[in-house]
Amino acid sequence: MALKKHIASLLLAVIFSAELYSQSLTTVILPRYIEGINGTNTNRIPFAYRAKIIGLLANATYRYFNQIVRSADPATTSGAGNCLYALISGDFVRTSSPGLATAGAYGTFSTDVTGTYEGWFITEPTGNARLVPGTYIFMRIMLNDGAGGTTVALRLTATDSVRVVKLDPAASDSTGTGLRCTSSGSLKDFVFAYDDTTDTGRPVSGSFIESDGTDNSATNNYAAFYASHVDGVDGAFGVVLPNTLPTGIRRVEQRSLATGAVVAFATDADGVWPSGANTINPSGGTTEIVLAGTDLQWMMGIYSDPVVPTEFAIFQNFPNPFNPTTLVRYQLPVASSVRLAVYDLLGREVAVLVNERKGPGSHEVTFDGAGLASGVYFYRLQAGDFVQAKKLVVLR
Repeated sequence: MALKKHIASLLLAVIFSAELYSQSLTTVILPRYIEGINGTNTNRIPFAYRAKIIGLLANATYRYFNQIVRSADPATTSGAGNCLYALISGDFVRTSSPGLATAGAYGTFSTDVTGTYEGWFITEPTGNARLVPGTYIFMRIMLNDGAGGTTVALRLTATDSVRVVKLDPAASDSTGTGLRCTSSGSLKDFVFAYDDTTDTGRPVSGSFIESDGTDNSATNNYAAFYASHVDGVDGAFGVVLPNTLPTGIRRVEQRSLATGAVVAFATDADGVWPSGANTINPSGGTTEIVLAGTDLQWMMGIYSDPVVPTEFAIFQNFPNPFNPTTLVRYQLPVASSVRLAVYDLLGREVAVLVNERKGPGSHEVTFDGAGLASGVYFYRLQAGDFVQAKKLVVLR
């Protein structure tokens, strides 16, 4: 009997350990460089990345905040840096006091039926001692228990590092120069700069397209060029480039706030753009490089980047739960007659979102549930022989 109890205890320990360590964080898009300085940092430039978290509770809503750590930090340390939370609808939210107990200090996301979430995360570098130019840092995301808890239950850390550079004209691997542009890109979408034309590797830098609704001004210690020419300017963005950049920036791409998909991109063969903006081994420091809107020409739509999916799929709506609107995404590998409808628990159709033929590619539609009572509903996609349904929750 004692042996059986011992074996049972070991099995429980193994199960508990598997559950404890089953969650993981994978960076989908992670720029290689972040602005930073150890001490007073008045040259802040926001840093954006996209990540996927797996192994969480299914169909659960988590509170989170994201910061940066160094390799010497223990797993129980949250880290440093301010947060900007990228909301799908409404303004982004900025906080200098990240935490899980106070509204506005944390962001939220909802997992799908597999306990997975993928989305955008934004860090504002401060003057913390971790941000020593020339060193490497790591992204860490803090989560609650997925059930309304107000304390950190889980810390997940990315495995890829990011190099810290400060705005300074010196030529070294720890210095950088600002770059900005006023484009025709969609507000609150994300923008990434690459040193190749095909985005096969990690981007050099990345941020979001203004205006996002937060105060990214000199008052909050943002770089002068960002505060004066980017903050609050529709279509503008600002990033940092390392001064050691022999190929220059050869691709700038816009990615969707809602889906992360490439919306548009522009390329340049040698890193010296048509306007004359030279991004090769920059040496401006706080004097930024300025890309012209005509360098990117997003408004003309001539640099589309269609990616044709290889299979049918419908994705978990976001946000979920929601009130009153949510976004539903689906993809088609071939042109198909599509019917996307919402049903209540009794199987009654309450809304038709799509009922027409659609071409191959990724599609999205906004569902307004203002006329529905709180509760659980299902949305069902039928495209040719493909049929799949997912659950959504209206929460008043």
